[in-house]
Amino acid sequence: MLNTNDYEIVKNSFIDSQRLFTKLNIVADNVENIDFDESGFYQEEEEMYQRHWLKLSSKIVNSLSSLLDGYNIELIKNDSLELRELTFNLIKDKVKSKIKVDYSENGSLNILQIS
Repeated sequence: MLNTNDYEIVKNSFIDSQRLFTKLNIVADNVENIDFDESGFYQEEEEMYQRHWLKLSSKIVNSLSSLLDGYNIELIKNDSLELRELTFNLIKDKVKSKIKVDYSENGSLNILQIS
């Protein structure tokens, strides 16, 4: 579990990254609206959205990493780009804290510390 000070740093970092979470929500919307046909064109679209997701989520991780000293931050890749949450493992001194951020509602974040 994160101590109170580190949790506040994590929370404030996520709040500061709200615009990135909003963009991730747009990516999820776009993925939901891909027209899957037999031509294979959707695959290029899906790959483009995967790159967007990776770029945006990496910016969130980098922002968090710059504020948390001594932590190794792992982003757990979602099974689907339509899933509107990010899961992080924050590891310090062999202690792992798992944080889940739900960004499904535009303009708000639900931050849950699992362990």
